[in-house]
Parts: sequence; C-alpha cells; structure tokens
Amino acid sequence: MAAQEEKNTQETQEKKKKFSKMRAAGAIIVTVAALLVAGLAIKGEGMDIAFFATMLLSVAAMDLIILFHIRFGRVISAILCVLLPAAAFFALENYTHVISDLETPIIILNLLFFYFLYGFLAFLCGSVRVGYILATLVPMLFGLANYFVVSFRGSPIVPWDLLSIGTAASVANNYSFSLQWKQALALLLFLWILVFASGISFSVRRRIPRISGALAFALCLFVYLAGIQKSQVQSFFGMDTILFTPNVLYRNNGIAAAFLGNLRFLNIEEPDGYSKARVEEIEAEYTVQSDEEPDDSAAAESGTPEEMLGETEGTASQTLKEDVDLTEYPNVVVIMDEAFSDLSVWGDFETSEEVMPFFKMMQDEAIGGEVYVSVKGGNTANTEFELLTGDSMAFLPMGSIPYQQYINEKTPSLASQLKSLGYGATAIHPYNASGWDRNIVYDLFGFDEFLSLKDFVSPHKMRGYVSDRAAFDKIIEVYENKAADERKFIFLVTMQNHGGYSKPSPDFTSYVKLTGVEQKTTSMLATEKYLTLMNETDRALQNLILYFQEQEEPTIVLMFGDHQPSDYITNVIQRICNVKVEETLDYAQQGYRVPFLIWSNYGLEHRYYDGISVNYLGGILTEAAGLPLSGYQEFLAGLRENFPVVNGNVYRDSEGNFYSYGEDEEKESGLSDYKILQYNHLVDGKHRDDSFFGTP
Repeated sequence: MAAQEEKNTQETQEKKKKFSKMRAAGAIIVTVAALLVAGLAIKGEGMDIAFFATMLLSVAAMDLIILFHIRFGRVISAILCVLLPAAAFFALENYTHVISDLETPIIILNLLFFYFLYGFLAFLCGSVRVGYILATLVPMLFGLANYFVVSFRGSPIVPWDLLSIGTAASVANNYSFSLQWKQALALLLFLWILVFASGISFSVRRRIPRISGALAFALCLFVYLAGIQKSQVQSFFGMDTILFTPNVLYRNNGIAAAFLGNLRFLNIEEPDGYSKARVEEIEAEYTVQSDEEPDDSAAAESGTPEEMLGETEGTASQTLKEDVDLTEYPNVVVIMDEAFSDLSVWGDFETSEEVMPFFKMMQDEAIGGEVYVSVKGGNTANTEFELLTGDSMAFLPMGSIPYQQYINEKTPSLASQLKSLGYGATAIHPYNASGWDRNIVYDLFGFDEFLSLKDFVSPHKMRGYVSDRAAFDKIIEVYENKAADERKFIFLVTMQNHGGYSKPSPDFTSYVKLTGVEQKTTSMLATEKYLTLMNETDRALQNLILYFQEQEEPTIVLMFGDHQPSDYITNVIQRICNVKVEETLDYAQQGYRVPFLIWSNYGLEHRYYDGISVNYLGGILTEAAGLPLSGYQEFLAGLRENFPVVNGNVYRDSEGNFYSYGEDEEKESGLSDYKILQYNHLVDGKHRDDSFFGTP
C-alpha cells in the first residue's frame, strides 16, 4: 500500500515537473514572439518608447499567467468563450484597416464565421482551451501573411494565392519584412487571446456530445461557406461586390467574409448565349475572310515590307505551305521584362540621369506604345497568359491564376501558332522552373524547350537575381545554336527587377538618384534602386539590339513590362509629382500602364499605340512580322477598334472612356462574342477548333 502511494506521489511530481516545463516553454514562446514582433516594428518605424514599454509590460503579465498556471472559473470562462472570437475578429481587421470601416450587418456576417470556427475546433478537440488556441492561430497567421502580401504587391490574398505558396516562398528572402506599430499591437492582442484561451476551464470529454457538437458546427460552417458565395446572401448583408479594387473590397466586407466570398470565383461560369453553334457562327466570319485576297495595307502600315520578307501566304487560320521557304520569315524574340515600367506616367520628376533613354528612342523610331495590364506589383503569370493566348483576365475570376487553375491540357498559344509555321519555340526564365507551374504550362502551350535557372552557368547577377544582361545573352546563345535554316520563337521572362527593393544588396549599388529631394526615406532609396534597375535593363536592351542589328537573318523583337512595381515605389513618385489621389477609373489605371516596343533589324514603319491591352500584343507582333494571323487574332484586331483596352480591371471604348464591368450593360454587350470565344478556347477544349486559334 505504502509502495503504491509512493509510486502515485512520484507520478504526481513527474506530472507537475512536466507541466512546469510546458508552462516555462509557453512563457518562452510568448516572450520570443512578442520581442520578435517588437523588433519588426522597430525595424519598420523606429523605436517608440511608449509602444515598446506596453509590449514589455504585456509580456511580463502574460508570462505570469502562464507560469502560475492560472485557470479561470466557470463564469469568467463563459465570458471569455463569448469575447475571444470577437476579439480575434477585431485584431484581424486591424492588421490592414479599422473595424469602424465596417457596417453592422458586415460585422455580424464576419462574427458568425469566427463563432462557427471556434465552436467547431473546441468540440473537435474536446477542450475549449485547445480548440480556441488553434482557432486563434488561423486569423493571427492569415492576417499577418495578408499584411505582408499587401505591402509587397499592393493587393490582398485571394483564394488562388494558396496555389502559389511555393512560388511566393521562393522569392520571399528577397523582401524586407517589417511591421508598423499598428500591426504589432494587433499581434499583441492575438497573444493576449492565446493566453486567455489557455486559462479556460471548459472541456467536452464525453464522446456523443463532443461528436454531436463538432458535427453541428461543421454543418454551420458548410452552410456559411455555401451561403456567402450566393449573390442573394451578399445582397442581404450589403456586401461590396465590385471586384475592381480588392483592397477596398476587403476593407468594406471584412477580411474573412471577403476571402470566403471570393471562393465562388474558383470556376469559370459559362457565358450567356454560349453554345458550339454560336462559336462556329463567330469563327465562320473570320474563316471566310481567309479565302479572300489578303489586305496589304495592314502590312504596309505596320512596316513589314514584302520586298524584305517575301510574300506571306494567306491571312486568317492558314498555315505555312510546303513550297514556302521558312527563311523568308523573321526570328521572333519576345521579352516580358519583370516590373519594367516608365514611372513618368505619374508626372515629371528629376533624376541624375535619364532612366531609359534607349528604349524611348526606339519607341520613337519603330513600333511603340503603352499597354494596360491586369496586375500590379505581382502575379506576373497573368500578363504572360494574356500575351501568349490572346485571352483576357476580364472574363476570369478576380485574383485567379490561369496557369495554375485552367491550363490543364494542350492549349493553342502564340508558341503553338508559330510552331505550326515551322518555328522552333524556346521559353526562358532565369529562375525556378516550377514557378507559376511554368514547367507544365509551357509544354501544354507547345514550347519545344524550357530553359530555367539551372540552365544558366555562373550568370551575372543583381540583388541575387540573374541580370537582364545575362538573360539577354541567353537569347543570343539560343539564336546562335539553332540550325542555319531554322527560325526561332524565343520567349523570355526576366527576373532582375523583381520586388524587394528595400532589402540591402551587396552586389548592387544605385546610381540613378532622385534629385531635388533633400531628406530621403527608406522608400525613396528603394525607388532609386528600382530606377537604377530600369537603367540597367535599358543598357542590356541596347546591347541586344546592337547584336541583332549586325545579323543577316531578319529578326523582330517585342519587349514590354509585366506590371508596375508595388505601391511602395509608385507612391514615392506620386508624392514627388504632387499627384492628387482621385477615386476615378482613369486615375487608377495609371498604375497599370507599362511601355512596349517592337523593333526589327529589317525596318518597321513607326507607329505608336497610345493605350491597348496585352491580349492584343500577340496579334500586333504577328502582323508586324509579316506572318499569317490566326482567326482569333483577326477577331481581336477587329475588336481592338472598338475596345482598345480589355483587361482584368476595366475596358475602354474607342473614344477613350474607361468603364468598370457591369457599369454599362449595353456597351459591354460588344464584348459578348469575345467572352464566348475565350470560354471555348480556355475551357471547352472538347468543342474547340484549334485551327481557329492558330494550331492546325
């Protein structure tokens, strides 16, 4: 008996020691987390004694609660069960905005999700304490990630970003992570929620009540998720449904409700009036044109002299005939340059030297212009998708990534179109091949080969990325290694100018300076780094053009930017230029303008496109090269006359007026045929005529 009691005593002491170690570990984790948060805030805004003292006092109080294993009574525990989910909702919203931005019905809608989530995990774990701790970690970590994403690219996390975690992680080390004290206090509140949750004494040990409760709350979550995606529910609670500005959407709807409501856009809806017969009717209009005499005026206007290139065979939906010599066609080089943009679209500002003098000179001599892209600060693959397919993000769910969501079978593209003419097609990206699933998509688009970072041997780098100079040299290498009678389509997506401009870079020094500015902030110094990178790209382009200028084979080069840098950079230029923020579509679209250039070594008649969208660039390039257009490109050329801009945010009519989607249904009906063809091209492969899209 005495032996048994001694054994029980030893077991009790061992448990106490174990719990003591666990409490000590918990206190250490909380202390380290709080100090890390404080450090990130000091890095972002500098030392603030009041806030730092608040953090230290809070940490001391939390450590005492944890170390002394304080457990709350039933009354306080019940109160905490009600208050903590609401506190977590409050803390989540304060990462990026304030709770006062939300209307009462929206607050109720968001709170429902939090109570359902906390209730489900509490019953699932059989312990309110454990369930509430796990539930708190969800908004805590999601909100922090969302804050950094907004900081880096200017727009919040959307459901499709979860497919891009690998791509995001691969470039994360090139960004500088810091917090403002507002976000630090939000994290501090989350830590307090975790500490209070650890003191709740309720538990559900019995199997039947536990399972029943978990199932009941799971059903509530299922009904909530299904309901919040319905337009009727969104209308009832007064949710903002304007997809044009994601940041405003999240601010007005609450982060949780906005994110979950966007789940309804996971699938592409079949457009009104869609049918196989209707697709064939539209295609017939452009197939018939291919049998008519080709219109030489277009070729002359775009500057593709037939005496230099030879006669082209046919127009829409026709491919190279066997008796045509492939060497009459030019090599085609396309460069989509990372974050390449001309920030003077925001106004005039002074720099120590011109940022992109060569590029602008070439724009004035060859074919140039401005394109309105669908993204800003990130999601490069969407601009790439619009160029290579001729499709538009306008008809796809907000925030979606077609490469990762919709390209799952062989799909006609500019690459497969040129291959049908006899071209060899090479894609180049000097970074990880798996980024945005390019290693899968490029094959489905018809590229013969894909050269990624592993194919660059000791390349020249800037800020840890392969420089544009080295990337352009790879173009030359591919060109020189081709067969003498072969024509190449080379498509390059660069990395040199990728975000993360505020992070120190031992291998890079800024030399383009913002003049007339006395005290330069961290963001201004980052902007000077960005402008220097633009100048480096300009120099690299000049070397590439000079190389092809000396080559006998006809070669045409298209270069354009995928998007502007994030607001962190553009806001600096706006402040210098005294730009007044306006809530207009025209103002907002300034952030989506990037320049493009089409040059050839056989001469192009100068033309300037003052505002088109990327989906038209492939057809314009094909026409300038003197190559036969696909039926789809013929269709887009006609559409461009009435709607020169159709991107994921807005469309623009021939008179220069911007419209958001849903604003003018009568005018927008002019895009219905485009929507039908794109659905056929991208989704309904079973009923797709590949030859219409350029692939026989």
